[in-house]
Amino acid sequence: MKKKFVGLDVLRFGLAVYLMMFHTIHDYPQLKLLPFNELLGMGGVATSSFFILSGFILAHVYFGNSSDTLRGGARDFLIKRLTNLYPIHIIALVLFVVVVLGAGGARLDSYSWLSMTDMSDPSTILGPVELAFNRLLALLMLDTWNPLYITLNPPAWSLSVLFFFYICFPWLAPRLLSTPHPRRWLFMTWVVYLIPPAIAGALALLGPPVAGIVTTNPIMRLPEFMAGILFYNMYRSGGLRVITDVKGWKLYALAFCALCFVGEAWLIAHGSAYWLYLVHNGGMLPAELAMLLVAAQSMENSSVFVTRWSARLGNAALSIFAVHLSVFFVFIKVQKFYGAGMSPLECLHQRGACLAAYKAAEPALGGYPLYLLATVVVALFFQEVLVVKMRDALRRRFTSKPVTALANADAVNPVRARR
Repeated sequence: MKKKFVGLDVLRFGLAVYLMMFHTIHDYPQLKLLPFNELLGMGGVATSSFFILSGFILAHVYFGNSSDTLRGGARDFLIKRLTNLYPIHIIALVLFVVVVLGAGGARLDSYSWLSMTDMSDPSTILGPVELAFNRLLALLMLDTWNPLYITLNPPAWSLSVLFFFYICFPWLAPRLLSTPHPRRWLFMTWVVYLIPPAIAGALALLGPPVAGIVTTNPIMRLPEFMAGILFYNMYRSGGLRVITDVKGWKLYALAFCALCFVGEAWLIAHGSAYWLYLVHNGGMLPAELAMLLVAAQSMENSSVFVTRWSARLGNAALSIFAVHLSVFFVFIKVQKFYGAGMSPLECLHQRGACLAAYKAAEPALGGYPLYLLATVVVALFFQEVLVVKMRDALRRRFTSKPVTALANADAVNPVRARR
């Protein structure tokens, strides 16, 4: 039986929660009054850590402690992974479009430019041909290959990148796991990964298309996924014992992670534009690997209750990525309506005054934890009901193997795969 990494489930969930905070909490003006608010500006770290974590977990599930042969074969792997990923993407995309149109009346032909800094004109109206092309890319989970625009459901760009990683995995993983020098290859991968962001930062190329190519292009982000696979090679071969055999190593590792996180958060908030790319792409890789190792070696003797709930919350990580903006759009409008201080009946008779009060109202940061809780609940329902049903239907269509209750653990929680 493969080892269950309970700590990695907790880490997946934690990264998802941090990412939804990064995308939403800055809409609250009161945030500027809180100390150390710069620590909430490192969304790139959460995404990078998730890509590394994906490579590590998939290597563990599909290759195990000694094998260099993909368990089940490439076709079986791709069916399992893509039938889990695509339902998350397509349902979340439909939900986002419905919420945005219903809540704000936004134009779906308006696309925001990809940039590392605030732009004076952050969006543009696309023509019919370009609009059709970008909508097709979104439907096919290929939107990150266009470096000009943010996709319709912005956080879902990570799903597009994972789609590419999954396609590469059957060919890439056996080679990375069979190398006898994973430490050397990991270092070389990191150095190569740092070159594009270092050049783009040095030349201050912060707008499109460079920002899109460096930060969201799947090929550019592939080294993070490779790092996760190589790190698992080191983990299963005992190459990390030089760290884990040191007394109190977890404390040192966490201190290193905290120091890197605080330092690079300060650079993002107060440093020059040069650091934007480096911190976003690759600068935190050593700390991210240290965090992964601590999580992998933690919570090994957890109770059944903790293990089950950690798995459920970890399983919902991708769904949190996919739906949190949709939930936020609804939540913040409810907050502003409540802050306007007028009842629905008053708004019905005084629409102008109600609209003015609504626009002037500031959402209360005190209610933000309720949003976090609501998003987790929605994501659990989204994953365990909607996504699972669509995934199972797709599997019945593309494979002759029966879909059982145990398949849920394989598709949604790769750490607990049975077959």
